[in-house]
Amino acid sequence: MLLLTVLAVVETILFFIGVNTNPAVMVLIPLGLIILWWLINNPAVALMILSLTAIIKGYLLNYFPVFEIVDITVVVTLIIWLGLIKMLMEGNWKLPSEQKTMVCLFLIFGAILGISYIYTSSPEYGLRKMQRFNMFAVTMFITPLIIIKSPEDSKRLLDYFKFFLAFLIGIMLIRFVYFLTWGNFPIVLAYWNRISIPGANPIQVSRYLAIGAAMMIALLIRNKPSQSLHYFIMLFVLLLSIILSGSRGPLVSIIIGSIIYALLYESKHSNRIFGYGILAIGSITALLLLLPENLTQRFFDVSQSAVIMTQQGVEKVNTIATRFEYWSMSLQAWVSSVTNFFVGLGVGGFSSLFIWGDWRWYPHNLFFEIIAELGLIGLIIMISFLTKFYQLINKGIQRGSFTDHSALWVAGTVVMFIAAQFSGDFNDNRILWMLIGVSIASTHVDRLNDLGSD
Repeated sequence: MLLLTVLAVVETILFFIGVNTNPAVMVLIPLGLIILWWLINNPAVALMILSLTAIIKGYLLNYFPVFEIVDITVVVTLIIWLGLIKMLMEGNWKLPSEQKTMVCLFLIFGAILGISYIYTSSPEYGLRKMQRFNMFAVTMFITPLIIIKSPEDSKRLLDYFKFFLAFLIGIMLIRFVYFLTWGNFPIVLAYWNRISIPGANPIQVSRYLAIGAAMMIALLIRNKPSQSLHYFIMLFVLLLSIILSGSRGPLVSIIIGSIIYALLYESKHSNRIFGYGILAIGSITALLLLLPENLTQRFFDVSQSAVIMTQQGVEKVNTIATRFEYWSMSLQAWVSSVTNFFVGLGVGGFSSLFIWGDWRWYPHNLFFEIIAELGLIGLIIMISFLTKFYQLINKGIQRGSFTDHSALWVAGTVVMFIAAQFSGDFNDNRILWMLIGVSIASTHVDRLNDLGSD
């Protein structure tokens, strides 16, 4: 009786709102509540959405003004934590001691970021950076450790990733066909010669695609050539999409990261590694030569200029030299004093080396960012974290190999780790923290179930 009364009251309220606003509201509100409850009960889906917010946020801001007030990243993060709290109340938070060590190291790193805010010379950017890391990056790292309880959970999360990846590829190819057939390539030229998701930074899109490409390369290596044609076709499409985005860093990361992954974990397939390596490089070369020049000139014109504002003034250099300049500045800042050597400039402090000061400047390299802003203490914590990660995933190797689903996660993690050395800050690369968490959890459940290569 009470339930019927509550339902009647809710229906009356919805009817009243719909009459006074828009009839569609009477449908949208219940639908929204249903979706919210579904996401709370499926935090894996919410986690994948959170990994995409850097891509979809720009589009939402452009076309849905409400998201200028409501931060979609914060909303999805809160939904994830509602789901995790529900799991906690049901008694489903069970972390092995080794994973607890990883969580502690990650939280200590976040705490050091917070403490360094006390002495940073960039308080505004530093505050945003510290808050984003301890809210979003921590969520993305911890969530997989909690929700992956079996190999099936890892496979399900991988299916969600593949779905969203296919969605991104579809949009990229549709936009490419549009510009190629009906559009005007000077329009593309005006946007850095790059095709991307509307409103999204092309490099964020290409990072996501690079993870997918790494997974396809892993599948090619692990399967017989007679069973791999569809994997190669998917890899070709992914490489095409990355080149269309005009992002050089992720493309280089695929090559370097895939080689490192293959040598570490797939060395028994040396002939396939060599053969598919030549095939992949040949495909990239063919795409660069065959695609319209407007879309590929970024890959050939390494002298393309960019502006750097340092303490010495405004300098104009090519985009590759920009990275070397930032890295050099980081090293100089690190060794400039005993204090900086041990504790750094503070979170966001690298930006103080520029004329604009307290703004969003960073070295575009994970380790240079750490030594510049957190010093030796931060570097030791991060190296300890990464070393422990390497040890844990190696324990997941059963009968000489990862399972297919774990191999894909590890391959994507290696490529994303390499990508983090060329672009982005701690938070731009937060999908790396998610992949590390997924790889740890996936290889752990494989070990518990004594699973080897599929």
